[in-house]
Amino acid sequence: EEQYYIIFPIIFLITFKYFKKYIPHILILGLLISLGFADWGSRNYPSFNFYTLPTRGWELIAGSLLAYYEINQGKRSQNQMLNQILPTLGLSLIVHSVIFFKDGMFHPSFYTISPIIGVCLIIWFTNKENDLITKILSFKPIVGIGLISYSLYMWHYPIFAFARIKGSLESQYDKFELLILTLILSIISFYLIEKPARNK
Repeated sequence: EEQYYIIFPIIFLITFKYFKKYIPHILILGLLISLGFADWGSRNYPSFNFYTLPTRGWELIAGSLLAYYEINQGKRSQNQMLNQILPTLGLSLIVHSVIFFKDGMFHPSFYTISPIIGVCLIIWFTNKENDLITKILSFKPIVGIGLISYSLYMWHYPIFAFARIKGSLESQYDKFELLILTLILSIISFYLIEKPARNK
């Protein structure tokens, strides 16, 4: 957690302060190095590769590049045709990765490029309130899952880890019960802990 929420912003702030003129070049170079390192690491050190900033940094940098260009241009894509086509392609790439990526696949690696490109396409080319992808992603249950996603992420691991130790993951019904428990605890912690903490 500290790598992504503390170390990465500090590195970025230092880079921005002393090398502001070369920010896009540094970001692109950093993305390529990190991606290459990730693909190599996925085959040689998969656990290290999955959890550390040098091999996951390129995913953060992809978003950083979008933010940089939006700030500098003052807008995202204004091309109406691309705005209609590319968000659908982006969502398709994400759905494809959800359906076809398997546990044994190398990740993060070159395979991971497709969902990252998908997310970038949606962010950059979806800017109309009435387009289909915006309507899909603005669907209230999906927005709700997004709001509690950090709590879901934090709660699911201990719940499923303790269930695995106890031997309580025998059936799909057991997993469904644990999923409901994770959802309930995530909603509670979002409203009682996360939201109040943000306001302070």
